[in-house]
Amino acid sequence: MGFNILLPIRVFQANFSIIIIGLSGFVAHWYNTNTTYLPPSQISFLLFCGVYSLVSVLYLGLISKLFPKTSNPYAVLSLEITNLLFWFAGFVSLSGFLSKLLFCRGSVCGAARADVGIAACLSVSWIITVAVLARDAIRSGGFEGFRGNIGFLRHRRSGSGSRLASMGETAGMSAKHPMPVPTAIMMKNEGGYSQVSLA
Repeated sequence: MGFNILLPIRVFQANFSIIIIGLSGFVAHWYNTNTTYLPPSQISFLLFCGVYSLVSVLYLGLISKLFPKTSNPYAVLSLEITNLLFWFAGFVSLSGFLSKLLFCRGSVCGAARADVGIAACLSVSWIITVAVLARDAIRSGGFEGFRGNIGFLRHRRSGSGSRLASMGETAGMSAKHPMPVPTAIMMKNEGGYSQVSLA
């Protein structure tokens, strides 16, 4: 079995999503306790992205493996694309917000800046996973290419193929001759029937 490149990327996405949740929660807590303002919407959005990404990785990395019948190719594709869009929009919006501040210093500002950098890395990681899955889908000619998440489709197809192969062996078929090929036929003549070999 070859090395699955998606596994370390999923681990990276899960760990950095947890870090994003911690950093964004720290910034949001500071706003709630030390100011009369609500946390910036960009921080709240990144907090949502972290939770959404964790749930997505849980589905893509664990549930699809342990319970393959619950996996759905359209759900996989939707999660991949939405995560990519969410993280890209999140780090762009927060970086724009920080660039407009008159001053930014201290641990809260550092946490917000770290949010931007980590969100950008997560955006790149989701681009990579989308590209890998798209490549596999193109090579296999359809959704069966999502081998890291919906391998049950390929398993089903191989199972049906093995059943057809066993049926063919039972009927006397082979790969070279899809239909049974007669080696001799009976020819009718005046005295009755005679066997004529075709070999």
